[in-house]
Amino acid sequence: MCDSIAYFTEESCWLAKNSDREPDEPQLVEWHESFLADEVQQTTYLQVKTPVKRYATWLSRPEWMWGAEMGVNEHGVAIANEAVFTRLVNKKSESLLGMDLLRLALEQSQSADEGLSVITRYLSQYGQGGKAGFKNKAFYYDNSFLIVDASGGWQLETAGQFWVAKKLSREFPILAISNKLTIESDFDRCSDDLLDKSIQAGHWNGKGSFNFKKIYGNWFMSWAGCANKRRSCNREKLVALDNQQAIAPQLAAILRQHKKGNTHSSNADVCMHATGILRPSQTTQSMISQLSTDTNKSWMTGGSAPCVSLFKPLQQASNSWLIQHSKFWQDWNVLYLKSESDKRFRSRLQNYNLSIESKLWNADENDTLIILDDWWESVQYL
Repeated sequence: MCDSIAYFTEESCWLAKNSDREPDEPQLVEWHESFLADEVQQTTYLQVKTPVKRYATWLSRPEWMWGAEMGVNEHGVAIANEAVFTRLVNKKSESLLGMDLLRLALEQSQSADEGLSVITRYLSQYGQGGKAGFKNKAFYYDNSFLIVDASGGWQLETAGQFWVAKKLSREFPILAISNKLTIESDFDRCSDDLLDKSIQAGHWNGKGSFNFKKIYGNWFMSWAGCANKRRSCNREKLVALDNQQAIAPQLAAILRQHKKGNTHSSNADVCMHATGILRPSQTTQSMISQLSTDTNKSWMTGGSAPCVSLFKPLQQASNSWLIQHSKFWQDWNVLYLKSESDKRFRSRLQNYNLSIESKLWNADENDTLIILDDWWESVQYL
């Protein structure tokens, strides 16, 4: 399960995401410089044709796969993906994972429009599918995406090789997506001959209005994962954002939500804590990105559970604390597990983090390194 949100102000477009995956699956923060490469790229399962030129990109990547859950590139294109469960999920062959599609788009796009074109072109040519779980190799899904830049972007939803997309702009300044299809008949673009091919495949009888969500959605998985509840919760919080206050801390608060305050309760929690077979997902990484014509800023937790973690500025890769601490996810997981079993430690950690985080949102690079070094040393002894 995951949650992604987009928020537009007059100055910026904001993208934020919780990546929910298996609780012991490391998710790495990486910086990849721009480079010239061969015209064939090995993705998680498949070799695909690519341009020679690739753009520099921040990625949050599950350790075992080539693709990424979210990221932002040197041109200020940011993308987040969601698992969606459709009637066309491919469980028979290994193609491109949604995370592969996301990384291909970040490495090849200078705008959100180009990002949409890259993903849909690869989807049309190669399809999507393959085992998407870390240990759970019976986990398959299709994908939806938020693709944004400083001027706007796209909500893209897929079912097999079919897709629909809605344009995002400041006219409709908020958007929240979770693990379900939401685009019905109100799309601005779609895959070639979508309606005719849907009829030919026997998915639609051609009567009435074409409704992508109704025709291709899988209601049970969306219901079991409480996708509607999480999406509605996030939309309500986005509507209530105060543009007169700093946006990043408000988005962080949205990503930290539990349905019952500080209690881990259900799949309706935006900040997800794995508890077993009915709630197998854990928020293993979180990201906030601000995209504007003047500057782009991004923050990632680098580890599990934003409710007890700290959003750390990415800044320049050569001076990035998370890059310098390449094993942070694993090291942080020790403290996270302690916070789950020791409520007093969790409370101390949360209070201390909020006091430190308030200094980090606008800290310069040198101050950020000093603050985070002191923080990391201190949290070992809380």
